[in-house]
Amino acid sequence: MVAALLPQPLVDQLRTALGTDIDVLDVLGGDPLPATPAAPLMSLVMPWSLNNSPSPAALDAVERAEWVHFASTGVDGFPLDRLAGRTVTCGRGANSVAIAEMTVGLLLAAEKRFPDIWEAETNDPYITEPLGTLAGRTVGLLGFGSIAKALAPRLAGFGTRLLALRRSGRPSDVPGVTVVHTLAELLGQADHLVVAAALTPQTNRLLDDAAFALAKPGLHLVNIARGRIVDTDALVRALASGVVSRASLDVTDPEPLPADHPLRHDPRVRIMPHVSWSAPGGFSRGLDVFSDNLRRWRAGEPLHGLVDITAGY
Repeated sequence: MVAALLPQPLVDQLRTALGTDIDVLDVLGGDPLPATPAAPLMSLVMPWSLNNSPSPAALDAVERAEWVHFASTGVDGFPLDRLAGRTVTCGRGANSVAIAEMTVGLLLAAEKRFPDIWEAETNDPYITEPLGTLAGRTVGLLGFGSIAKALAPRLAGFGTRLLALRRSGRPSDVPGVTVVHTLAELLGQADHLVVAAALTPQTNRLLDDAAFALAKPGLHLVNIARGRIVDTDALVRALASGVVSRASLDVTDPEPLPADHPLRHDPRVRIMPHVSWSAPGGFSRGLDVFSDNLRRWRAGEPLHGLVDITAGY
């Protein structure tokens, strides 16, 4: 039995994918949990559908489950202390390629000055101030999980230099990526910084005034992870000082930003509505991860995407 904490259209898709031998309960739609389930209970959670405030029914569905799977890569937005004592997995890797492709586009847009050049009537300005290039640029990867590992080979063909900061400090298992060991090393060398880390107590507002003070002047900041990893007020100040020359944000804090927020009115800032994951079959890929894990769980096999509740990802 699967207790689905998903928007209703996705519950229908889940039922179709799993077939009739698995009971799927639409918890957010009001389906009650049986007092004594006829089969082991699993919960499938889409954290953003809970609006950072799980209902009592949602919490009950999770706390009664033997196994909880998050359809997203991140498990922030849910009280992790309520998950103790049960198996927890996530959709790690399901949308990494889509996010990596979007990131390549954002990096190219910064170097080639999209969309500004589309509106230029003459090429005269680009004779004295030529467009940029990714060749020879240093791209810093803050976090080295599935998204950064999908991004690295896609950037290798551009001739970029790739540095990564990862919690474990282990050497890179991806060719062409050098692991550094401090935030200062990463920020001091990066022309472009891609935020691809999980949101944890350790990364919450990691990029604050002190961090931006370490950055190479003219930094392009790309955040495709979680808005709260960046201190928004500090980013405003870093843009004002010129330490950050451009920001491409798929996520913000708060999300969405108010209409009158200064970042919305800075022409150097591009804000997207948390859409970098979007690609044909996006949810289906996440569902495939869950379906495969469901088969594994029923067969007693090791699960993919295990979450370390203590670490937060």
